Amino acid sequence: MESKFNFNNLIVLDIANNHQGSLEHGLRIIRETSLVVKKFTDFKVVFKFQFRQLDSFIHKDHKKNLDHKMVKRFTETRLERNDFEVLLSEIRKLGHYSACTPFDEESVAVIEDMGFDLLKVASCSAKDWPLMERVSESYLPVIFSSGGLTIPDIDKVISFCHHRGIDFSLMHCVSMYPTPSEKCQLNTIEFLRNRFPNLVIIWSTHE
Repeated sequence: MESKFNFNNLIVLDIANNHQGSLEHGLRIIRETSLVVKKFTDFKVVFKFQFRQLDSFIHKDHKKNLDHKMVKRFTETRLERNDFEVLLSEIRKLGHYSACTPFDEESVAVIEDMGFDLLKVASCSAKDWPLMERVSESYLPVIFSSGGLTIPDIDKVISFCHHRGIDFSLMHCVSMYPTPSEKCQLNTIEFLRNRFPNLVIIWSTHE
């Protein structure tokens, strides 16, 4: 299947929780990073968020368990939808693309409603088939991350995408944070290009 979205020459910048739960800090990240990357005129710059609907994503019995590092991280860096809308507006004003990683099905609907340009499926979600089914119902182009997946796992994701008619690319990712240079496994990019010659292969760098 020929891709409708041109995935070539993308630079994807992950904001994740780097905004530290501060709208002003998030705006500063976007504005200052935009100044750095605007010299790369041959590339499409994409700012990427992550969405979790925390009221339902965190189990009710653990919402106040700040001893759990992930609950603490997500709770303390929480932004509301109107905050994300301000950040998204800034990205558009600066002339960049936008993407978002959903970690639950409800977030896909929010991403669609807000008008993001792309969806990103995280490595940990590539075998979350209820989420994958909801992603397949979206009209958005998708980047799938391959970190932690076996070759048979990747084959299943590719087959799923083709059967669902998803417009997608595949991202080589090593799920180590940070990734030592000697662990980047860049030869995997060539392997994936040979195995899936009709796909654009992207590299997720965590070093």
